[in-house]
Amino acid sequence: MLPVPFALLYLVCLGLSLGAVEAMRDGGVPERATEISEPVAGVTVAMPPRPDGVRPVRGEGDQRFSEKGCRALTGTFRDICFHQLARQRAATDLEGARQACGEIERRRTIHECTADVAELHARTDLRVALAVCPEIPRKKWRDQCVFGIALAMVEPAPAAAFSLCDSAGMWRDFCRHDVNGEIAVRDVAHAMSNCAAEEGNHLTRVSCWHGIGKYIARVDVRRAVSACRQVPAGLYRENCAHGLGWGAAESRGVAMADQCHAVGEVADSCRLGVAYNHRRFDIDAALDVCTGIRRSDLQRQCFTFVRTGVLRGSPG
Repeated sequence: MLPVPFALLYLVCLGLSLGAVEAMRDGGVPERATEISEPVAGVTVAMPPRPDGVRPVRGEGDQRFSEKGCRALTGTFRDICFHQLARQRAATDLEGARQACGEIERRRTIHECTADVAELHARTDLRVALAVCPEIPRKKWRDQCVFGIALAMVEPAPAAAFSLCDSAGMWRDFCRHDVNGEIAVRDVAHAMSNCAAEEGNHLTRVSCWHGIGKYIARVDVRRAVSACRQVPAGLYRENCAHGLGWGAAESRGVAMADQCHAVGEVADSCRLGVAYNHRRFDIDAALDVCTGIRRSDLQRQCFTFVRTGVLRGSPG
């Protein structure tokens, strides 16, 4: 087991990096949902970004932190220590966890800490966990709190988890995309039925199918191909294939582009997803993927995004 000081050094580096991103975004950015529209086959896919600084919450936290140890630290190290202590307590001691969050000096981190605590307590007492969210003063973290709880409830109560996304405010579409994707990994028929209900606006509907392809492909590409082949033909299948390409590229990289033929007539949307994902790591390699896209409209979209980072397209 690593010594606590090294663990804290790692955490503080992570915290400072994420904090810098948030600091840049805080300058005059209105507190409302920012919708990123991913053009896929002539239609935009609703992909709102996560709140700045959000990290996946897994497990019950690192058991190496103590209140005494945190109080012996100063500055950012102290804040990170209390944040981890709160996560450590969250599942079984909600008030103790919130008390630890209250020891954090940086206000934005207090909001993030409170949202994390609610998420980690959700499986212990869903009603009590949800009651924490309205107490967060900043809207994006208040809505993120519900989003996190919905994700936490996918395994024990998938139907309830999906419904919770309707209360996730500015992160509603992203919540539905992610939660239904997690549901698809466990029960693709259930996830398909959620999308087939045709709820929400056009962007909400197509992004539902996108999440199925993306999340299953992260764990099993063959299953993702099978799932996308079951999706209604047309824009919905295009979006599932785009998600499949994106999700599979996270582990397979640009090599996934050569395997997109498995999804049949929507292979180019799969390749588009691979290029979009890989742009973050290697622009030249992503451009090579764009070159292999046969449909002229999708190829243009691919080159535009990979070269500029600007997503262009209009709602269908």
